[in-house]
Amino acid sequence: MATNKFWGGASSSSESDSDSSSDEEKPQAQNTSNAPRKQMARWAEESSSDEEVNQRRVVRSHTDKRYEQLLERIKILKNHMKIDDFATIIADYEAIIKMLDKLQNVVDQDGGPPNQFVKIIHALEEYVEKMHADLQEKKQTKGEKLPENKAKAFNTLRAKVRKGNRAYQEQLQRLKDSPEDENEAGDSSSSESDPASSSSSSDSDSDSSDSDSDSDSDSDSNSGSNSDSDSSSSDSESYKSGDKSDDSDKEGDVDAAREKKMLRWLITPEKLADREKKAAVAKAKEEENSKREQERKDRKKEKDGDRPKKESSKDSKKDKDQDKEEYSPEELVKKVTEIAQSRGRRGFDRKAYMEKLQKMMTHAKKQGPLPQLYILSTMISADFDNTGSAFAAMRIDMWNEALDKVNKMLPLLKESYHDLKSDGADDKEVTGDPDDIDDPTSHPRMQQLYVSFVEKLDDELYKALQFTQDVYGDEFQEILGNSSKNLIHLKRTVRYFEETNQQAQLGVIAGRFLEQLYYKHDVLNSAVYEAIQYQMPDEEKPDWVWPEDSKAFIGKLCQYVWATNNKRQQLKACLCRAYHLALHDCFQPARDLLHLGNLQEQCLEQDVHTQILYNRVIAQVGLCALRLGKIQEAHNCLMDVCQYNKVKELLAQGISFAKHIERTPEQERAERMRQLPYHMHINLEVLDSAHHICAMLLEVPNLAMQAIDPSSKRVISRVLRRALDIHDKQLFVGPPENAKEAVVSAAKALQRGDWTLACQALEDLKLWEHIDCTPEKGQKVKEMIKEKVKVESLRTYLFAYASIYDTFHLSQLVAMFDLTEETVHSVISKMMIKEEITAFWDESSKFVLMQHVEPTPLQRLALNLAERSSQAVENNERLIDQRSGGYAFKDSNQGGGGRWGWDNNAKDGKGKGKGDGKGKAAKGKKGSSIQGPPKMRGWENARAGAFRGGSGQRGWATTGART
Repeated sequence: MATNKFWGGASSSSESDSDSSSDEEKPQAQNTSNAPRKQMARWAEESSSDEEVNQRRVVRSHTDKRYEQLLERIKILKNHMKIDDFATIIADYEAIIKMLDKLQNVVDQDGGPPNQFVKIIHALEEYVEKMHADLQEKKQTKGEKLPENKAKAFNTLRAKVRKGNRAYQEQLQRLKDSPEDENEAGDSSSSESDPASSSSSSDSDSDSSDSDSDSDSDSDSNSGSNSDSDSSSSDSESYKSGDKSDDSDKEGDVDAAREKKMLRWLITPEKLADREKKAAVAKAKEEENSKREQERKDRKKEKDGDRPKKESSKDSKKDKDQDKEEYSPEELVKKVTEIAQSRGRRGFDRKAYMEKLQKMMTHAKKQGPLPQLYILSTMISADFDNTGSAFAAMRIDMWNEALDKVNKMLPLLKESYHDLKSDGADDKEVTGDPDDIDDPTSHPRMQQLYVSFVEKLDDELYKALQFTQDVYGDEFQEILGNSSKNLIHLKRTVRYFEETNQQAQLGVIAGRFLEQLYYKHDVLNSAVYEAIQYQMPDEEKPDWVWPEDSKAFIGKLCQYVWATNNKRQQLKACLCRAYHLALHDCFQPARDLLHLGNLQEQCLEQDVHTQILYNRVIAQVGLCALRLGKIQEAHNCLMDVCQYNKVKELLAQGISFAKHIERTPEQERAERMRQLPYHMHINLEVLDSAHHICAMLLEVPNLAMQAIDPSSKRVISRVLRRALDIHDKQLFVGPPENAKEAVVSAAKALQRGDWTLACQALEDLKLWEHIDCTPEKGQKVKEMIKEKVKVESLRTYLFAYASIYDTFHLSQLVAMFDLTEETVHSVISKMMIKEEITAFWDESSKFVLMQHVEPTPLQRLALNLAERSSQAVENNERLIDQRSGGYAFKDSNQGGGGRWGWDNNAKDGKGKGKGDGKGKAAKGKKGSSIQGPPKMRGWENARAGAFRGGSGQRGWATTGART
C-alpha cells in the first residue's frame, strides 16, 4: 500500500532520496496531468489535525533561545535610543547585561561576547556622551535644562553605562581601533551569530525540502501504482530511524556553527584584499562626489557673476554687510542693536552672538571709545543673562569673563572722559542724566552702565559665597580667591571717580569698597594688599600698601558715601565704621558714634539687612569692651544679642529649627536670602563664652549681696541664674563638656570664694585663641580676666562672711586672693563708698572693721509695707495712663543708663528709678540724676532674720574680732 498523503511532511531523508529517484524515471506529462489532485492532497495535508500532532518539531537548546532573546532585546534598546527614553534604556541595558551573564559559559567558550553585544554597548556609550555634551552646551548658551525626572534618569543611565562597560574595555577598545573589522565580522556573522537560529533555519529548510520531495514522490508513486500495507509499516519504521539520525546531525550542525563563529575573528588574505578593494572604491566615490560638488559651486558662482548687482534677497544683504569694510557710527549702532535684539529669542546661540559682536569691535576701534563701550556693554549684558535664580549664583567662569570685559571698559571710560574735557564739554554733558540723552552711546549712559555692572559683579560674587554649601571645599576657596580680583577692580574704579570728582558715582562704589574691608582686621587686610601688590605693574604698586592708620582710611570712604545724601547708605557706612573701630579696640569712639548718631532708633526703621549689620556692630563692641576689661559695658552689649538664644538669627549666621516655631516657605526663602557668607561670620562660641564670663563676674557677687539684703531684687543675668539652677538640680555633676558648662562650674567655685578652681575651669576655653587677632593678645586677655576673677572672688567672700566676722586683716586677704595690698584696699574702699558693706578702716588702714546692726521685726515689716505700697502706687499710675491714653511705660527706661547703662547713675543696682532702693520712692523723682545724701538706717550689712535679742552679732556673743 502506498504512503498516505497526510504523512508526507514526516518522511525521512532516506525516503526522500528513494522517492525522488523514482520520480525522475516517470515522464513529465504525468506530473502535469496530476497537478490538480496534488493541490488537493496538499490542502488536505495542511488542514489535517493528525499531521499537526505528528509534524516534526525542531529541537533547540536553552542556549540558542537565550541568544535569540539577547538579539531581540538589543533591537528594542536601539528603538528606545531613537526616542531618548532614558528610563527604559536603563532597563534594557540591565537586561542585556543579565542575559549575557546567564550565557557566561558559552561566552567563555566562544572567546568573548558576541559582536552585536559589543557594538550596542559601544553605540550606547557614544550616545550617552554625545547627549551629555549637547545638554551642557544648551545649558551654557541657552540656559535650557532637562526636566528633573528626565535629568535624574539620564544621570543614572550615564553612571550605569560607565560602570557596566568597564568589564568589556578590551572588546570596546578593539572595536574603536578597527571598526571596519568589526563591521565586516558583524555582517558576515549576522545570520550566524545566533547558532540556534542558523542551525534551526537550515534544518527547517532541509526538512521542508525533504518533506516536499517526499510528498511529491508519494503522490506520484500513488498515482502510478498502488502499494500494500506492509510498505506503509516499513515507512513508519524508517521515519523513526530518520529522526534519530537527524538529532545527531543537529548536534553536529551546532558545533559547526560555533566553529564558524570562532573563525570570523580570523582575517584571511582574501578578506584583507576585499577590504582594501572596498576602501579604494569608497575613496574614489567620495573624490568623485567632492569634484562634482565643486563643479556645481563654480557653475553657480559664474551664473551669479553674470547677473546684475542688486540686493534681491536677505542672504545677499547679509553677505554684503559681512564683507563691508567700513561702517558709519549710525550704521554701526544700528547693526549692534540688531544683533542685540536676538538675545531673548528662541534658539539664541550665545557663542555665535559673541562672535558677531567681536567682529563689530574691529570696526568700533576705528571710531573711538564710545562705540567700543557700547559693544562691550552689550556683551556683558549677555553674560549676565546666565546669572541663575535668586538662590543660584552666576558660575565663576562666567563671572570671570564678565569681569574681564568690565575691566576693559574702565580705560575706555577714562579716554572718553578726557576727550570730552578736551573738547570743552561742561560737567552736565559729562555727568548728566542719561535719561535726557537720546544717544545710546553717550558717555553718561555708558558710565551709568559701568557702575551697574560693577555692582552686579559684586552682588553675584557675594551670592556665590553665600550659597556655597561646603565652606571647607575647593569650590568655596576658589570663589573666595576671586574676591581679590573684585577688590582690585573696586579700588581702580574709586581712583577713577576720585580723579574725575564725580561724587554720586564715587559714593556708590566707595560703599561697595567699604563693605569689602570693614570686617577684616588690619593684619588680614595688609596681607591681602601685599599679595595683590606682587601682581600689579610698577606704576600701581604704591596704591597697594595698606595704610598704617586704617581708621582714617575707612573714615575717608565713609565721607565719600555720606556725600551721596542716601540715608540708607549713610547709615550702613556709619555702622561699618563703628564695626571697624570696635575690631581695633577703639571702644570709646565706636560707642560715641552709635550714641551721637542715634543709630539704634534709625536702624529700627530700616530694612532687615541694616538691622543685621547693627547687631553685628553691637556684638563686636561687646567683644571690644571685654578685651579692654570693661566687664559691665561688655555684658550690656552682649546681653542684647545673646539673651534670648537667638544669636544665629540676629547675626544671620544660620537658621535655627525650633519645634515651636513654624515658618512659611516665603519666610524660609527670605531668611536664606539674608544669610551672611561664612568668611564674614563672628565666632558664636566666642560670643557665647564672653557673654557668660561677663555674667559670671557680675551676677555671682550680686547673688552674694542679695543674701545680705533680701529687699534687693536686682537680676543682672537671667541666663546665668537659670544655668546655675539647672546645675544645682543635677543629681550627678561631671566635668564640663562645653564652654557654657565650664563657665557655670567656674561660677560655682566663685560663689565659694575659690578663685583657683574658677581660673582652672576657664583655662582651656577656645575663647582666648579667637578673642583677638593673634593668640598672644588672647593670652593677655586671659590674664586680665584672671585678675578680675580674683577681685570678684574677694567681693563675694566679703558679702558672704561679713556678718560672721567683726574684723578682716588686710595681709590675710592679700594672701588668700593673691592680690596686692593696693588692689585689696581699693576694692574694699569702693564697696564702702557704694554702701555695699557697712565697714570702715582703722587708724592704721590694716584692718577692716565691720558694723552689725540688725533691724527689729517691726522695722522689717515697715520696710515690707513701704515696698509694697510703692509698687501699688506705681501700678495705679500705669493703669490710669493706659485708660487716659497716656504712655504707660514712659519712665521705664529712665535711670538705667540708656540701652547699655554706660552712665552708671543707678544707685547700686537697687532697682531702676527708686533712689537707693529703700523707703517710699517719691513720685516725679524717678530717674533723677540729682539725689540727696544716702540715708543710713544702720542695718545695710545685716542678714535677714539675724536679730537675736540685743546682740548686734550673729552666732557669737563675744565681741572679739575673728580674722
